[in-house]
Amino acid sequence: MSYRAITPEEIATLHHNGCRASDWNNVKVKDGFNPKCYVRTNFSGEIFLGVTDEPVIGTAGFIAQPGIYDATLQNCTVGDNVHISHVAECIMNYRIDDHAYISNVGSVICTGSRAFGNGTEVNVLDETGGRSVPIYDGLTAQIAYLIAMYRHNLPLVGKLKEMVKAYAATKKTTKGVIGEHAKLTNVGSVTDVNFEKESYANGTSLLWDGTVGKKAFIGPGVIAEHFIIASEAKLDKNSIVKNVFIGQASCVSNGFIAHDSLIFSNCSLECGEAAAIFAGPHTVSMHKSTLLIGGMFSFFNAGSCTNQSNHLYKTGPVHQGIMARGSKTGSNTYIMWPARFGYFSLVTGSHYNHPDTSDLPYSYVVAAEGKTLVIPGANLSTAGTIRDILKWKSRDGRSQELPRLDIINYDGLNPVTTSLMYNAINFLNDYERDPATAIARNIELKTTSISKGRQMYALGVDYFMGMTVVNKVLSLKDMDNLSLSEQLRPGKSADVSKWIDIAGMIVPKSEIEKICARVVNGDITTLDDLAAAFIEADSHHAEFTWDFVVENFADCYSQPFEDITVAALEAIIHRWVESVSALDRMRKTDALKDFDGKAMVGFGIDGDKDCRHADFYAVRGDADDSASVKAIHNHYAEAIQSGYAAIRHLENLIKSGTETKS
Repeated sequence: MSYRAITPEEIATLHHNGCRASDWNNVKVKDGFNPKCYVRTNFSGEIFLGVTDEPVIGTAGFIAQPGIYDATLQNCTVGDNVHISHVAECIMNYRIDDHAYISNVGSVICTGSRAFGNGTEVNVLDETGGRSVPIYDGLTAQIAYLIAMYRHNLPLVGKLKEMVKAYAATKKTTKGVIGEHAKLTNVGSVTDVNFEKESYANGTSLLWDGTVGKKAFIGPGVIAEHFIIASEAKLDKNSIVKNVFIGQASCVSNGFIAHDSLIFSNCSLECGEAAAIFAGPHTVSMHKSTLLIGGMFSFFNAGSCTNQSNHLYKTGPVHQGIMARGSKTGSNTYIMWPARFGYFSLVTGSHYNHPDTSDLPYSYVVAAEGKTLVIPGANLSTAGTIRDILKWKSRDGRSQELPRLDIINYDGLNPVTTSLMYNAINFLNDYERDPATAIARNIELKTTSISKGRQMYALGVDYFMGMTVVNKVLSLKDMDNLSLSEQLRPGKSADVSKWIDIAGMIVPKSEIEKICARVVNGDITTLDDLAAAFIEADSHHAEFTWDFVVENFADCYSQPFEDITVAALEAIIHRWVESVSALDRMRKTDALKDFDGKAMVGFGIDGDKDCRHADFYAVRGDADDSASVKAIHNHYAEAIQSGYAAIRHLENLIKSGTETKS
């Protein structure tokens, strides 16, 4: 980028426009510089100015004249076609890139003493710092999970923290950045904050030591200190955050208050409060009276007045809890940590006895007479569960234009949940022999629901196994080069006996252990390489999943996989279609409860029974026309069609192979 000294004629024009400089020799300009576009501007320190030959798009599509008006700049580099106006104090030590728009701001200052939020220690889960995670502008949910949750592996955590420290050191510079097409309007005080390309801050009160990612937005009244806001995220409407990472496409708004929290992609947090939480993807809290504290969540929905305690008035706020993927709480749910709830649990009431329901996924967990009562598998047949599973992927707000940081697997049934359902069946069998099995986990079981729970878990296992078989059959190719048995053979490239959900990523535990070992032995030395290792492991998900099905084939289908035949595959698929149909019926029946007589209470406020019905149908419509009911049914109808398509595909392959041989 070539700059030249400013000419006496240009200085004269600037003087005429009310501009001043502490030393004009320190002001450098590009060829094409237009001094007429600078009015009542004060320059000090080293100044570099670009050209102003194109209009600048301001807020709401407003076309602004490029240049600098009524402002003070110190040690700044200003790109081409930048608009700066009405700076109350100054802009100091910043590089302002092409087409940026800055208007009506108080002060924008870089002190050179910070790394723009990078390296900030966030005391997640344990407020005393036992699981602190240093944040940076490329942090992923998976990397944060390792740092926070693998404290048993001290060499690993030490190396990971050193990587973040080294990265943060590269970000500590004497000049901040306001990126291309970034906009700052009606902003109060900004200190040591980087604004990436196309980011936007409007009406913000105070920003200190942070990074605003590409296309991210910070709105009116916001106060943020020591923060990272990832691309396409939103921090809005009087929210206050400190020591916080906000992930891609997440929204923190409407006065939400958070400190020492990690909030990963696609979360929506409004009105309430968070302290020391690990909010995995799709964590939702929308109510003013809700407090999330000291917990790990993902695909979670907090009911109104949900809160937890992490301080038992003994050794401090050190207690933590885990609500596994898909869990939700009803209104007024209280949990005294430590506690742990299984996948897709529905939790209601107040729980003081530190329950552990992790072996019983898809359960109702209710408070009864001071105890935690579990109804196993009850959530597998509900319409709400499948509705949640279907909506999450459609609500992924991350665009395809930017790299996605977090790895998110949206499969509702997967090797993790399937393994847990196998374990749950064993747990229920053990419980019938010895009820102390539940007492050890501080829970009680509704004994009348045990048989039903077993049936539901068996149905869930059957659904996953059959679905994977169908997908595998549909992927089979012509048998010219590889026989059926060769194409079905497992890859055995990993130990698939145990799987984990690492903040949205479904993966064999052995693969994560390999990544950890590579970090410890020095094979992985940078954060980029670490993120790439996770992506590489995830790219083999389908292969690993098939290997898992093969490994558990005999347990599910009572026959060795090595003896599989075409007839057996077709029988498995037909059995799976029956499972799909059963779940479709159960979940549709559950959904229809929203259209029965009880659901009509509150309708037809001034009329008789007929008016109530008419009012209900005018507002809600008929069940058969409900978008939610249709979506659930269509999901299963499409699954059934894929099953029949797999059978046809298999028959065609066999027929084609036979004809080729003949």
